[in-house]
Amino acid sequence: MPIPGNLLSANAESIETDASAWVAVVNAHSLAKTNGGTDGPSSMQWRTTAAGDTQVGLVTRVPVTAGAEYWSCASIFPPGAGSQSRVEIRWHNAGGTLISTTQGALITATGGWHQVTALGTAPALATTANVILRATGTGVGQYWFTDRIFLGLTPTVQTGNLLNFNTETMEVSTAGWFASANVALGISNSAFTWYQSLSMKAVASGDMLTTSALSQAPTVVADTEYVAHTMVSPAVAALTFRIQIHWRDAGGTDISVSSADWTPPSGQWTRVSVVAVAPPGAVLARVAFAPTATAAGQEWLVDRVVLAPTSAVSTAGNLLPYNVSSMEQDISGWTITAGTATQSRTQVFNGGYSLRAEADGTADMQISTTVPVAGITPGFGHQFTPPIYRGAGVTRAYATQLEWLSATDEVLRTRWQIWGGVSEAWVLGSLGDLAPEGAVSVRLSVVVPGATAGEVWYLDRVHLGLGGLTCHAVEAPGGGAALTVRGLTTGGPTWIWSLTRVVAGEQPRPVRGWDGDLSSKPTTSDTYVITDYEAPLGVPVSWRIWTQTPTLTASLTYLSVEVTLDAPELAVWLTDPGSPARAAQVTVGTPMPAWARSARQNTSHVRQRAMPVVISDVRVGRTGQLSLVTADTSERDALWWILEAGGPLLLRWPPRFGERDMYVSVGEVSETRVTDFAEHADRTWTLALTEIDRPPGGITGSADRTWQTVRDSGATWAEALAGSMTWLDVYTGGS
Repeated sequence: MPIPGNLLSANAESIETDASAWVAVVNAHSLAKTNGGTDGPSSMQWRTTAAGDTQVGLVTRVPVTAGAEYWSCASIFPPGAGSQSRVEIRWHNAGGTLISTTQGALITATGGWHQVTALGTAPALATTANVILRATGTGVGQYWFTDRIFLGLTPTVQTGNLLNFNTETMEVSTAGWFASANVALGISNSAFTWYQSLSMKAVASGDMLTTSALSQAPTVVADTEYVAHTMVSPAVAALTFRIQIHWRDAGGTDISVSSADWTPPSGQWTRVSVVAVAPPGAVLARVAFAPTATAAGQEWLVDRVVLAPTSAVSTAGNLLPYNVSSMEQDISGWTITAGTATQSRTQVFNGGYSLRAEADGTADMQISTTVPVAGITPGFGHQFTPPIYRGAGVTRAYATQLEWLSATDEVLRTRWQIWGGVSEAWVLGSLGDLAPEGAVSVRLSVVVPGATAGEVWYLDRVHLGLGGLTCHAVEAPGGGAALTVRGLTTGGPTWIWSLTRVVAGEQPRPVRGWDGDLSSKPTTSDTYVITDYEAPLGVPVSWRIWTQTPTLTASLTYLSVEVTLDAPELAVWLTDPGSPARAAQVTVGTPMPAWARSARQNTSHVRQRAMPVVISDVRVGRTGQLSLVTADTSERDALWWILEAGGPLLLRWPPRFGERDMYVSVGEVSETRVTDFAEHADRTWTLALTEIDRPPGGITGSADRTWQTVRDSGATWAEALAGSMTWLDVYTGGS
């Protein structure tokens, strides 16, 4: 399989077809495909014509870009131990003239396949490059073999890594590392990635120390969290391997050392990490390895070394410390009840480790953060996403839970959500909530109700950050509740959503939106803002946002905090449900309505029967008269403005009146002066009402936003219209 990023053709790289991509350059002949190799079943051989320098190169040079850094490598099989070889990159201009040569280190073989490599920047005017494999022949007719030849742009270091490519991978040399104490450094052909790793051999028993070179002490920022990790393969098991970050000041003096001890198994690659916050005064950092040898000659191999700020390797905006989120150093950030927790490599969602929880069956198993998470913002939505993996045969539902805490660790509110799913697959259940006022931290938990002994669960790459599906409700002018829904895209862009009003003892009812009821709406943005003018007065009301897949196979839901709309003592609200600007709070007069509900019946007197036969249907809605009082001409004019449209109205009563809210059609209206004095503006009103069904349709405008509001929102029309896509957006304040 071709090496990603290789500028050489597949046949030039691995010689699986023939040796036609290569040519003898100096003291070489008999280039041919042969059996055996490191990249597929074949390799290329050549023979020396005489003792001395022998060279083979590409038949056709490959295009390069001046100023870009390139890396070349090849596997070489020499005639015997002590033979020497290297690789060169020769840079040519557009006319084919050699400009310069980047020469790799001269490698002395100890036997078998080994790696030769070179790293260089294409010089100015360079347009093509050739790969030259050079060796020193010690006689006539010596056989040399090569395979897996590469030339390409220097591979990108791992995300966030502050160390360069060679220090991360040791693919060129040991130049990125320094033998500080009791260690001999070298290159090994056993590697976790690419082809080479760093070999550390103990000079004697005792502590060893290898540090990144002074040139590889990158700049760091004090009070910022960093992670250093590497893959390690020891020759001897049960020995301590310590990974460290040495923090240094601007002058290069060590301030402190952060370290983590591991006991990796032998004969395999294991990821080891240390996570720490740069101390005050830290400007530079060096990665160090400090294994403890029990005898001279013991060897540790390391590869893929990373030093990075955790913000670069964690999920964006995560408020959790890196080790709490990813368990890469240990599982000290979590505590468990009714079970045991261990760090595990068996199932991993991200990085090298996860938390493995095994239930003991004594109670509901709960995995919680050891220390509550700080840095939350009251009033803002926060999203808790813990990827969960159920072990074989486990399909039990679980709950994600948020406990918001005050400065005195008092639980202000607990929010939870149940999740289903299948076994042996990662599930990303996401729980959103608005941090309540007074909250300074939050405790995160995963709860498994009824977990039986032996059940195994895994937890990894936990995220807590701003966002999530939430609904914020506050009282608004005009007798409504202003609702702001965020996180509609949390499930995905194809999900549909609904918003309902929830009142104790009643069926949930849909909220009226801009174009009709908010039921099974397509997701077109992450946020939706609306004011609910149909919520009852004086009783606790909450709103539930529900998002789900079109096939109803998955869903997310959120219930807002309860809001109680102000209920006047002696007044009702009359509101046009489609145009809430037509609304007023009006004092109720006397007498109170006497409601009538007419029967729909047909009475038939049958011959020879004393009792009639009555055929009936459902009783009609209420009819009656509502008495109102206005105190001045502004109240009078406002009421007439509501009534003049002639459409259906919503009549909402304070709870103390003992009446239920109703949609009405207003018939005959009478306005009467309270006194005959002309200067008195008091009026009594009688409205003939007929109860009707809730009218369909959406909302236009709001109770407190008029065209004057739009005009006052900017010095020019361009400012007033900025950010709006339609005239409805302008009028409603949406965008």
